[in-house]
Amino acid sequence: MKLSDKFKRQYNLGPGLGAFKDLASRTMIYVSVLSFTQISATFYYTTFKPSITQLVPWMSFGLYFVVLVAVVLIIMLIEYKFIVPSSYTFQNKQEYLHENLIRKDIRELTKKLEKLEEMFNESRNNSPNRKS
Repeated sequence: MKLSDKFKRQYNLGPGLGAFKDLASRTMIYVSVLSFTQISATFYYTTFKPSITQLVPWMSFGLYFVVLVAVVLIIMLIEYKFIVPSSYTFQNKQEYLHENLIRKDIRELTKKLEKLEEMFNESRNNSPNRKS
């Protein structure tokens, strides 16, 4: 096995690690919202306001926060329009390559369907009512 093949190979460690990572990722959004608001307030009062007051004295915390939310919404739009489709494409490829359950079920159903077609064709060919 070449060295590059060893780096390309992926390992299936079972569902536990993936489930933990998925759940942690899904719950981090709530923690991130709290952290974002706290860090934004701290930055505004300790760094932004003292240095920007002379340039834009009308910049209140509320306006500052609205601008931050607008930036986040723009980033979300870019994520939705460009990154999500690419992520789904990658995810679908990974699921197909790594023996997912749906692929396995489809393979089994295909075998059963082929057997049924074979049985149907045999019974049709051996039918007494068949016209030659």
